[in-house]
Amino acid sequence: MENAASSKSLNALIFCIGMLFAMPVLPTNIKSVAIGLFLATLLFHRVKTGVSFDRWFFITNAAVFIVIALTYLYSTDTQYAVKKLTTMSSLLIFPLAFSLIPKDEVLIIYKERDKFLFVYLAAVFLLNVVPFVWFFSTHYSFEEMLVHFPTVMRVDTGKWSIHPIYLSMHCSIALLFGFYILRSLSSRKKIAIILMMMLTLVLFLFLYAKKGPMLALVAVFTLFVLFQKRKKLVRVYIVAIIGFVALILLIPRTREKFMEMQHIEVLQGGNVTSTNIRYTIYNVAQELIGESVLSGYGVGDYNNKLDEKYQLLGDDLLVRGSFNAHNQYFSLLLIGGIAALLAFLIMMGLNLVFAIRFNNELLILVLIFYGIAMLTENILEREGGVIFFGLFLNFFASKSLYAKEG
Repeated sequence: MENAASSKSLNALIFCIGMLFAMPVLPTNIKSVAIGLFLATLLFHRVKTGVSFDRWFFITNAAVFIVIALTYLYSTDTQYAVKKLTTMSSLLIFPLAFSLIPKDEVLIIYKERDKFLFVYLAAVFLLNVVPFVWFFSTHYSFEEMLVHFPTVMRVDTGKWSIHPIYLSMHCSIALLFGFYILRSLSSRKKIAIILMMMLTLVLFLFLYAKKGPMLALVAVFTLFVLFQKRKKLVRVYIVAIIGFVALILLIPRTREKFMEMQHIEVLQGGNVTSTNIRYTIYNVAQELIGESVLSGYGVGDYNNKLDEKYQLLGDDLLVRGSFNAHNQYFSLLLIGGIAALLAFLIMMGLNLVFAIRFNNELLILVLIFYGIAMLTENILEREGGVIFFGLFLNFFASKSLYAKEG
């Protein structure tokens, strides 16, 4: 009876992990419910089967949150500090949760990996397609949708609202997962369905026209092809890359975004483009980092320091936008100095080393994707980014960090 009860609670835990992978399509308030249900089910299961805790897994993957949390001690804006730490709490919750799952159960859970990947792919597909069809049917012409849809998703979808940059990241990671799902399929019908969903997400990627996720996707797709060591796949890859570049050049929105990179200059002397905005912000951030490289400014004050610099610079656009650093590595230095950046790099590095050692391809690609995307976005400080980074890092790392891939 005890084994049957523990089996049921483990199955319930597997279901809850599936719900976590479905979070892209869940409204904001239900995402927290899904995480809470996962934690409650995990604790119930541990009561049934006995407590297991991998302290090294927890320390490795929660270290960056712990270092950031310590900067609360020298933050003056404690209200903002609490808000940011709450947003970043996935960096503590998921390491703690997955450190409570012993290796034998990880192996059982991991057998459902492709189902989880499909759940995420389907969730991202629905997150893009359903609003597009709804607003096209009720509000806009097709031509208007091509222009306004990114803004619609950011401001008009209520509890499903999401910035196009994070939609692009979802699409990119879903495409990566799609490649791994296809590897295990033999049914032509299922393959056709997955390919249709993936092609649709590629089209949405071009609609959002976000350079960072697109370049990160090309990088991980290249590595994926190299991992497979199949000549036929290389030919498909070459055709796909040529088509990808051709679409970038043919579609005005994406062409303009990439052409911006030919003329990078500060806002005060150049055009107002997303590239120039970031370049100006990076100059400001680097100046601030140089003034407090050892300790940073604390999780409560780092954005205020940026705002003060924007005021001194006298740029109305930056002042009104109150932009963050738009670079996770710079932002970590602003928050906690060298200690915060080192904690993050060590976390990423250790996970990457074990992923390579035990041939955990998917974790390698996820880490590289986020590592590149973080060059242009503060992923750890936005709910739409940090939840999924925390989930994917700890789910995939639980299979390789201290247990051989099998």
